[in-house]
Amino acid sequence: MLLSDKLKKSLENHPEILLALKNSKREIHWNRFTRTQFNLIARIINKKITREVLQNPELVEMNLIVGKQHLEKQLFDLKCQTVFEFIRWLGNLGEYRIYNWISGKTLQSYWKEGEAKYIKINALLVFLEIPFADWDAWQKESMRTHESYSASLARTHFSGNGYGKSSIQLIRSYYLGNYFLYYQKTDGSKNIIKTPFILKEHESGQIIIKSVSEGHRYIGKVLGIRDGCLYINCQNLDFEEMEQYVFNIGLETKPQVLFGVSNTVSVKNRQAVALKNILIKQQSNDPSFDNIPETEIPFSNKYNTQTEESLVVKYLVNSGNNIIVTPSCCNMEVFRELAEAGG
Repeated sequence: MLLSDKLKKSLENHPEILLALKNSKREIHWNRFTRTQFNLIARIINKKITREVLQNPELVEMNLIVGKQHLEKQLFDLKCQTVFEFIRWLGNLGEYRIYNWISGKTLQSYWKEGEAKYIKINALLVFLEIPFADWDAWQKESMRTHESYSASLARTHFSGNGYGKSSIQLIRSYYLGNYFLYYQKTDGSKNIIKTPFILKEHESGQIIIKSVSEGHRYIGKVLGIRDGCLYINCQNLDFEEMEQYVFNIGLETKPQVLFGVSNTVSVKNRQAVALKNILIKQQSNDPSFDNIPETEIPFSNKYNTQTEESLVVKYLVNSGNNIIVTPSCCNMEVFRELAEAGG
């Protein structure tokens, strides 16, 4: 598969590339470029792709711009346990250290009628900021033969992680929007956290969530609906922490309030805990909703009217087991003592 003329022209006319080439004081004839010039172009492209990846980690997680085996090798070489550790490593690269999403040698081959792989085309589309919905058209434009588009990573990795396309479509139709998430703090205080929780469709077509607590940025994937429950996985972008959410939705298609649990690690003693969660959908789709700061609501707050916050306080005050804390692993002797003491 050859790089399309449309893609080539878009790269040749990209303002950042033109500026870099102009500063190099060389003639702009791509078919005559040396490896040095293509290395310069690759540097511009790779820096921007890394910026996009830091904003959209799913580009890497879903193997859209880097192959699975290559990524696994990178994780091993860098001693990264997860993709998010790799993303953090990318974010810590200095100004002059560039991750090589595409090389100057590979770019040079494209202007000499060399074959282009889908995954490299995807990387170039990310650089050009082409919406995911348009990738299909751009990739088909690249075809000079009758290859089946089904070979593209951009499509085959979009199955909803085993939860089925129908459940993702349900979420897309009924559950996207701005919510406030409420839960009791794990530090032992009688305070409730209220923080924005956003379910939205990324331009890649994936359903994601964003949540920003005080000093804790979370981003995650909606896995889908199964057995009447909505499953979500989240990664803390600031600390080594994962959260898994399960919300009961049953057959409700226009929910205003969702109840569920989240599994996380307590701040105080770093042990696994489960928290009751309440999600309340907001009427506004304010694009700056995620800039609303987290607030703490004491159980002692008194309200004269039936506000959203007052209902949450009343519910959690009257509800038992808002926090379930688990002990650390132990031997059978300690377990026997725990059993005798009733946990």
